[in-house]
Amino acid sequence: MAADKLSDSVVRDILRLAAENKDAATIAQILDLHRLEVTAIMHFQERRTNKGSTNASFDSRAEEPPSVAFEPAPDLSTHRGRIDTEVVEGNAASGLYLGDDVELDTPVWWEPSNSRVVQNPHLMIMGESGSGKTYAAQCLVAEMAQAGIPSIIFDYGQSFELEALERPFIKYCNPTEHRIGEEGLALNPLQVFPRDVKGPNQVATRLADVFDEAFQLGDIQRKVLIDAAIEVYLQRGIRAADPSTWQKTAPNILALQSAIENLASNKDYPNSRNAAGLAARLTTFFMLASFRDEPWSWDQLINDRTSRVHVLQFRGLEGKTQRALVEMLLWHMFFHLKAHGQQQLRVFCILDEAHHLSFRENGPIDSLVREARKFGLGIIFASQQPEDFSPAAYSNSASKLIFQTSDPKLKVSRFLAGKADDFEKPDAIRDAIGNLKRGQAFFISRNRAQTIEVADFAKRSTHWRKS
Repeated sequence: MAADKLSDSVVRDILRLAAENKDAATIAQILDLHRLEVTAIMHFQERRTNKGSTNASFDSRAEEPPSVAFEPAPDLSTHRGRIDTEVVEGNAASGLYLGDDVELDTPVWWEPSNSRVVQNPHLMIMGESGSGKTYAAQCLVAEMAQAGIPSIIFDYGQSFELEALERPFIKYCNPTEHRIGEEGLALNPLQVFPRDVKGPNQVATRLADVFDEAFQLGDIQRKVLIDAAIEVYLQRGIRAADPSTWQKTAPNILALQSAIENLASNKDYPNSRNAAGLAARLTTFFMLASFRDEPWSWDQLINDRTSRVHVLQFRGLEGKTQRALVEMLLWHMFFHLKAHGQQQLRVFCILDEAHHLSFRENGPIDSLVREARKFGLGIIFASQQPEDFSPAAYSNSASKLIFQTSDPKLKVSRFLAGKADDFEKPDAIRDAIGNLKRGQAFFISRNRAQTIEVADFAKRSTHWRKS
């Protein structure tokens, strides 16, 4: 039975059971309906309620359902194979078009900026290689560009190299590429931020954590790096005990390298041998990573009206060096946003191939996932395996787009079941995500799930040309 063919009495039964706090799966079983039919009616009722209809509620004892208790499903034939212009225009202010519901064939929207719908703007994308997750990320970036929302893409897997991108993406996004590996990075990792409450000591500890994660330093070499950092701060007159000195020009990364080498040659330093080992371990980083003197400006990227998409390209850098630079940039972004205080959503950060990154507790991604929404940043992160993400990443991404994923042990499905009220049993989700076709995804938002066909660029650009 199609959702637009349900009788008034069946709709009334659905709404009555929903009012009794029964979930969609249970209602579907009781009334012998498809789950998505039930979900559609519940969704239309919720939309009516949110619009403030005076007749949104109903008396379950009444013999006939109120005439405006729900919005009838649209004519499904009008949506097949294209985007309905009126639907697009009606949702453009609050949502980004994802694609169409596979069963109902109606448009599906992601609403990251609507805090009444989702508690945070973050999106997790997961799926096996070749399932379509990177293409979907490109489509979403393009949708955001058309909506005037800027994106900053950390591209360490070369998924967003200009020559590899779809022509419509280039045309409608006008992306700007920043070649970090070739041109260097215009920031100073030793900069003390206003929110660094412990001043240089906090920066030294954070820098040691970044290098430890990328190069596996160990406790003693971490201490050597902190000692070297504190030393170069003191050489510049920056003292942890005197906050008035924290705004002085910070030492640069070359000064830190020299300080490590000096500690290695200083026989009176108790950890000189470890300092020598640290200097050797970081040789590749100091050889390949280059830092320019001019300051890095996130605001310049965010407020660029000619290019709404900026790609930070890390091509040509060795893996460990690449990871360290990515974390330095993410920390820089985090503290820059914190310095500007709480704001509405104004920019997205795209982290594709997230298995290259660390989701460790108190690392930069962990801090961003937990706090970035308050400062106007949304995060889209994508990877192949569930173990690539942390529990905090699962919990703090209000929306999820799952492409074909094998989950024999129900590791992913159990968690997703807790985020999808219309799926009670994890094995139902396992079956759903394990049998998706290329380009199809299991989309969870607003604590509901549906299988969608992600719209391709040909379909999207038809609408963009009309905009």
